[in-house]
Parts: sequence; structure tokens; C-alpha cells
Amino acid sequence: MVYLADWYSALKHGHQLTDIKWFFDHYGPYVSDVFNAVAEDRHLTIKHDYNAFGNPKDVVALKKSHHVFDSPPIRIDNHYKVVLDEVIEDTQQLNWNEFIDYVYSSYPIKSSIRYHYLDLVNLGRECKDKGLNF
Repeated sequence: MVYLADWYSALKHGHQLTDIKWFFDHYGPYVSDVFNAVAEDRHLTIKHDYNAFGNPKDVVALKKSHHVFDSPPIRIDNHYKVVLDEVIEDTQQLNWNEFIDYVYSSYPIKSSIRYHYLDLVNLGRECKDKGLNF
């Protein structure tokens, strides 16, 4: 989801939402930055769970000791909100395999070589120059 948010923003606005330097790993765009950020956040945790098929999965969740009302509300810039809402809208009905296929169908993955970094901003320009939209 974070990769898609960065890709949507790079494609449509010419910059990523995060400063993550995405790496095209064996299984697609990957970095440990997101897990590291969750691990450092005092309000979040990574829960180890299982999907509907019994396979392990990790889920980002609020810590049990944290209540939403314990902190001032987080204000999200409208630009971020629009991009994040679009990613959610485009992916919320997808099952895991469909979601992975969707990520793999993105221009940066289709046009790049595995085990290299993805320059989403330049790839966004290239994608638009070719008349593509994703």
C-alpha cells in the first residue's frame, strides 16, 4: 500500500509521499523502512497473524495500551489524503493475489529490472510520456 501511495503520487504529482528509496526485490517493491517506522512508533505494533488460508501474515495495528483519544488528532495534508484514499479505493476489493498482480502491473515493476532501485519520479514521467496511466 505504501509503495502504491508513492507510485500514485509520483505519477500524478511528480513526487513521492515518502522519502523511501524503493528496491525491486525478488518479490516486488520492498524496503524494511515501513516495518522499521512501525517498530519505532510508540502507538503502533506489528501483529503476527494468519490469513484465511492459514499462512502467516503481519498486520500493523494500534497497541492495546493506546487509545485514539490519548493523543491529539493527526492532521493529514489534503494531498496525502487524496492519494491515500485513491489507493484504498482502487485496492479495497482485491484479494491477496489480485493485489499482488495489481502491484506487479504497475509501470515501475513492468519496466524495471529486479534487484535495482526504483526511481518512481522518473518512472512516472516516463510512464506519462508513453501515454500510459499506471
